[in-house]
This record gives sequence, structure tokens and C-alpha cells, in this order.
Amino acid sequence: MQDSTKGVVMMIAACTVWGLSPLFYALLTHVAPFEVLSYRGLWSLAFFTTILLLQNRFGDVFKALRVPRNLMIIALAAVMISINWFGFIFAISNGLALEASLGYYVFPLFAVILGRFAFAEKLSTTQGVAVGIAAIAVLTLAVGLGVAPWLALLLAATFSVYGTIKKKLDLGPVVSVTAEVLLLSPIFAFWILSQG
Repeated sequence: MQDSTKGVVMMIAACTVWGLSPLFYALLTHVAPFEVLSYRGLWSLAFFTTILLLQNRFGDVFKALRVPRNLMIIALAAVMISINWFGFIFAISNGLALEASLGYYVFPLFAVILGRFAFAEKLSTTQGVAVGIAAIAVLTLAVGLGVAPWLALLLAATFSVYGTIKKKLDLGPVVSVTAEVLLLSPIFAFWILSQG
């Protein structure tokens, strides 16, 4: 299978899992959102650590964290993704799945704006028209909600800033995500233990 075909298959699989994840979180509405976030973070750490151990690359996490620049970027990325995860879990727990969906629909527009200003990326005329149409669609959906879409904007902003931050890291995705949840794990573990 060619890399481009693998990429499309993986994208479809990721979007399917992501799209179905609200059904899972809806089953956990009786659990406090921060507790769900804490378990998500710790299970993510266990999962990614296992992958890196099997690949004999877990040491790369500590190498990355020993570089002060990397540590600062990873810590900021960890804050952004934890806010994003919490916002999504909170939305599903409180019956705001539509607003959460709008946030991830708005995200590409935020990413385009950040790409323009943070990396001086330019849009072709066709791309500009596509972004304009998407912006009109987002505005229409936001008006249709009937309330200010603060949660949607939070999700879009944190995820796009997260992506921008990660672009500055010369690490593979599994190593960087493992480092992020490793930094957050003491907070998650403390929260879970304090609830018991």
C-alpha cells in the first residue's frame, strides 16, 4: 500500500474514532469531567508508553524533556491539549455536543489564520474562496446555535494553538504526546487519588 493510500485510510480511521467518541463520553456523564480527563490522560500515558517500549524508543521521551526549549514547548502543548480535552469532555457531559462539533469545524479556519501569521503561509485564490465559504458556513452555524459559541471557540483556539506549538518540535507525534501526558500525569494522579 502506498504512503498516500495509507494516509487516507488512517485519516478515515481517525475521523471515525473521533466522530464516535462522543458516544463513549456520553456514557460517562455521571463522572465529573476532570476525573474523566484524568483517566484519559493516565490511560493515554500507559498506551503510548507501551508503544514506545515495544519500539525501544521510550528513552526518547526523557531525551526530549532534558532539552529546555523542548520542555517549554511540550509543557505549553500539554496545557493546550488538556484544556481542549477537558472542553470536549465537559461539552459532552453537559449536552453541548453540537457546540463541541462546531469547535472542531471552526478549527481549520483558526489553523489557516495561525498559518498565515505564524508561518507566513499564503493562500491561493481557490483556497481563499474555500476558506471564505467555510467562514460563512461557520457563521451560519454559530447564529443557528442561538448563543455565543464560547466553548466552540475555546476548542478551536486551543487545538489550533496546540498544532502551531507542535510544529516547532522536531519530535515524532508519539514521543511528543507521551511527553505531554507524562508532564500532566502527576496532576491527573493526584486528582484521582484525592477523589478516592
